[in-house]
Amino acid sequence: MKLQSLIIYLCLVSLTACNGNGAHKTLSKTENEAQIKVVEYIHSLKLKNPQRAKLFAQGDTIEISIKKRQNSEAIDSLQLFIDGKVNQTILSKPWTFSHIAKEKTMGKHNFQLMAYHKDGKVGNISSYYNLKSNIAPKELTYKIVNTFPHDVKSYTQGLFYHDGYLYEGTGQYGESTLRKIDIPKGNSVFDRKLEPNYFGEGITYYGGNIIQLTWRESKAFVIDAEDFSQKDYFKPPTTNGQAWGITTMNNQLVISDGSNILTLVDPKSYSKIGDIEVYDEKGLVDTLNELEYINGKIYANVWLTDTIVVINPKTGRVEANLNLENILSPAEKRKLIKGDDVLNGIAYDSINNRLFVTGKRWSKLFEIKID
Repeated sequence: MKLQSLIIYLCLVSLTACNGNGAHKTLSKTENEAQIKVVEYIHSLKLKNPQRAKLFAQGDTIEISIKKRQNSEAIDSLQLFIDGKVNQTILSKPWTFSHIAKEKTMGKHNFQLMAYHKDGKVGNISSYYNLKSNIAPKELTYKIVNTFPHDVKSYTQGLFYHDGYLYEGTGQYGESTLRKIDIPKGNSVFDRKLEPNYFGEGITYYGGNIIQLTWRESKAFVIDAEDFSQKDYFKPPTTNGQAWGITTMNNQLVISDGSNILTLVDPKSYSKIGDIEVYDEKGLVDTLNELEYINGKIYANVWLTDTIVVINPKTGRVEANLNLENILSPAEKRKLIKGDDVLNGIAYDSINNRLFVTGKRWSKLFEIKID
């Protein structure tokens, strides 16, 4: 059935549901069966290109083509749907689409092909491709504005600034804490210990509460920001069940899980409301760890590196890299456990425009200014 014929047919079916003066007609079962034709969907197509999950850059031309299975009728027309919306229609061979990848978001994009056969049956096949950025991130530079003491026993997993104090979440089983830090002195003025079976992870502030993640225990604690009493808990709805870093972005929570996917969470129902797939010009950027939302962008530590990536939350594209490889002296680095005591901790004072960074068991907290 030609695509145009199918559309006309469906319109006629709709029109015959009422008579000329607009009054509704009650149809018998036989009349209904005569007027309504059920479309039969069949497995009649093979996907030739592209390979499932293939990675393309924004702006690339993607050749999407199919092959008809031998036991099916000839194809009258073929439609391409991208992310659920009609993209193109072709009426003759070769059954190939040239799609320019103009989608704004990084990562997975679903596509579906619908073939309308001459016998009225409809064949369909679905797959997806991934998109990466076509622009290399900017390389940022920085200068150190201030240096403050930091507890070398603190295995930093989360960090944020609120009302003059730094709040820090630490990790390791039997050592995990939540701390309120006097910045000039570097000591904790108030703290809460987690039970030894919890490995503490990222923290954030929302609506008078502190949310503290745990690594593989599928539990996030909701803690009163004043007295550190537990008010609630929930299971972070991440892709792999883990929870690494967290930040507050407007009225959403953003949680990392060590992959390249950031999960968006409703801070009231704690349900998943979306996700952000993170890519640069090379491909996916994973092992995203501690997070901080700053002036419309998400800053993320990349675990086991000295790099902080700056992510556009609307697209998932890494727009900039901040390399802090030389922020510690060689002598300071030698005191750290290689592959463990790494850069991890970003906090932003939006009132005074101050950016703080530190790492696991580092002796210093740095206030830096990005050039």
